[in-house]
Amino acid sequence: MRSPALTSRQSAAADAGSSRRYLPRKAVFFRFVTTLLLGCAIALSAKSVDVPTAEWIGPAVSFWAVAIFFVWLDRFSRDGTSRADRAELVRLGRWISVALRRSVLWLGFVVPRPTSSRSVAVRIVVWVLVVPTILGAAVYLFLNYGIDAGARWPVTSADEVAANEARREGIVRGGVYTALTAAFFGAAVGEEIVFRSFVLAEQRRASSTWISVSVVAALTLIMFAVSHLAYGTGNVVTGLVLGVVCTAIALYTRSLWPAIVVHGVYDAIIMVDMALSV
Repeated sequence: MRSPALTSRQSAAADAGSSRRYLPRKAVFFRFVTTLLLGCAIALSAKSVDVPTAEWIGPAVSFWAVAIFFVWLDRFSRDGTSRADRAELVRLGRWISVALRRSVLWLGFVVPRPTSSRSVAVRIVVWVLVVPTILGAAVYLFLNYGIDAGARWPVTSADEVAANEARREGIVRGGVYTALTAAFFGAAVGEEIVFRSFVLAEQRRASSTWISVSVVAALTLIMFAVSHLAYGTGNVVTGLVLGVVCTAIALYTRSLWPAIVVHGVYDAIIMVDMALSV
């Protein structure tokens, strides 16, 4: 026969697990908004590395501030305290740190884990450095020499020509440094957050199926390809192929880092070539 104390402890543990599993709607809302704001803040911060001007730094700082405010608002709505003593400030700081770290993980900034038997260092080297670099270079070779996308879908529209020339002039003027920052920070980080985080979020959802993940992946791929429409049909095709590779490796590794590196390496090869072609 179970003792009353043991039964009470088991019941309390079950209640705690249930409360973690089924959060109140208000808590879910605050966590969703915080993660969304933090994604925008990280993307804008990365863009600010590429273009360190008030036009990008100002919005980045603003999104960080609003994200932190929503974390505080979440705590205040739960606790309702208005104290401002040292202990409360320490607890608030820890709450903000945990909430932001959780949101970063939800965005997909986690160690790749296709096989948990490998050490963290090995997984980082293989799935953040080696494999994505090879894939990024392979996608470039396939699109530029395998199917020759530029020749198959030449840029003819005046607006498309102007958009490509403006991008080229900016890279040439900034040199190799600008080419690398534009590839990894100006494009890869922000675009992967926007177009791949949703796929990873659907993959992590407890009730997701391969059909739901495929639907979300297809929708984000279409959006990613269409976002390159201003640079011509060829750019849409290359964007679609690159998007498929980035989505596949993100889903396989359950991490955003490999997709960022694939995207960054592909863009870096193109942009460094632009910078050196003068």
